[in-house]
Amino acid sequence: MTIDQTITKPSDRFRELLNLDFVFQPSVFLPNESDQFPNGDFINPEKAKILLGDYKINIDFYSKNYEIVETAVESGRYGAIVKITAQDGVEYIRYKTLFKCEKPRSMLVNDSIDGQIVFPEYLGVDSSIWSNQSQSVNTFISLAIERDTNRSHEFAILLAGMSEMNPDQNSLSHLESATTKDRQWWLKLKRQINGNEDRFPKVLVGPKLEEGISVPVLIEGTEDEAEIEPGTANKIDEILNAWLKESSEPFNTCIARKGIVFFNKGYGKRNGELVTPDSKHLVYSITKAISGTLFMMFVEQGLIRLDDPISRILPQFSDEGITTPVTFRHLFTHTADMDEHFTDTWNDLEQIYGEAYPYLKVGKEHRYNGTSIGIALKALEHITGITLPHLYQKCLFGPLGCQSIESIDGSALTWSNAYDLALIGQMLCNRGKYDNYLFFSEENFKQMLPQKLDSLLGPNTDITWGIGLTQFNEGGLSSETIGHGSASSCTLRVDLQNDLVITMTRSRAGENFEQNHERFISAITNSLVN
Repeated sequence: MTIDQTITKPSDRFRELLNLDFVFQPSVFLPNESDQFPNGDFINPEKAKILLGDYKINIDFYSKNYEIVETAVESGRYGAIVKITAQDGVEYIRYKTLFKCEKPRSMLVNDSIDGQIVFPEYLGVDSSIWSNQSQSVNTFISLAIERDTNRSHEFAILLAGMSEMNPDQNSLSHLESATTKDRQWWLKLKRQINGNEDRFPKVLVGPKLEEGISVPVLIEGTEDEAEIEPGTANKIDEILNAWLKESSEPFNTCIARKGIVFFNKGYGKRNGELVTPDSKHLVYSITKAISGTLFMMFVEQGLIRLDDPISRILPQFSDEGITTPVTFRHLFTHTADMDEHFTDTWNDLEQIYGEAYPYLKVGKEHRYNGTSIGIALKALEHITGITLPHLYQKCLFGPLGCQSIESIDGSALTWSNAYDLALIGQMLCNRGKYDNYLFFSEENFKQMLPQKLDSLLGPNTDITWGIGLTQFNEGGLSSETIGHGSASSCTLRVDLQNDLVITMTRSRAGENFEQNHERFISAITNSLVN
């Protein structure tokens, strides 16, 4: 076979393929006489040909019961495993969800969509205008749905999940969402195909219940009980009200010392609603601290070691011919040569990066990203057979008593209020313990802490990083302060030396964030007694 010398080399094409989606048109398809599946191809075949040459496509279709099928006889969920073979023989695999409708479609614009849709304020249109134009808006939504039935993989996921829900259930949490159902369906199929279903019997990694643990748990109390100077809460309240007035950005915050919550309050309004201590915000990369905490529970129970190669769990990452095998430590410290924040909600994320693995320069530089964390969390799913949202809830959020927090990925997609973040922070402040639970030993907690990455990047590096944790030194906090940053400027600070936990959730930084945040932190640290 003659290879076209103009096509891109595998070592150069893999990053471009990350942004070249493979689609079925439609992903949501209608009954037809022959029960045929729709055709699939790259969304930009011309670009694909430049990268791959004359590529070939082979597709295996799976029914919702995990049987390979040639035709779509039944309505509902289907899974497609797409094998793309480049002209040079290199293979690429993608996973896609399809949905077959039960009945032929009528024109959706003739169907009425009722209800008032609340649009975000940033669009700059007054709410009364949205209300007055509801018919036009609903017509647009109808057309948008029709367009999505023709091209949207996400719409297929939504419909497949909804078709499997119990109509008698009322409100459903993120644990029963269409996305989580889709993730669970694919996880089972992937474990069957790669052998992990047999290699790793299903286990649930929860904290150990131990009698006699004596550590602080969060309870409301006074400044005196928290060993804080009298009048500190009022001083903080004044600072936060002035901050709100200056930035117009709402938020809530929780402050605890030695387990005593002496401040827990919301400020401002969002979309016309008061922000209270119970209001949730997207906390973005603070998620990485949460996923690192979950990961260390697996380390505690001997299921994973930080320096294990990822290939031990994910066979897509074959170490054959690899000079520096990628380990979980590489993944959590951003030294695996992965980039962007490709989310682990992608069912084929580990497959895509497994294909890229031979071309990654592992251990050469620190490149902050979310993708590598997602790969590490995929391994936890493959060990247990349980999706990440359920692992978070059963292993971490539930035992801690979190009431509001929801997380659907390992690096950025967590919604929480300040108090639930403080529960996680207090467990870290207790060095792996909370109430009667041992989440991990102090020895394993120390492995989480930020440390110089010279063992990975060489003796000349000044970069320090932990397992989901970074170090902070601001506003009088001690040098033993850990946490993680956030794209929305949410706050997670755990001062181990001062037994202090400070959290804040918000949607964005707003003006003069750094000055106001420093003033806020300083008001707390300047008031510590003992």
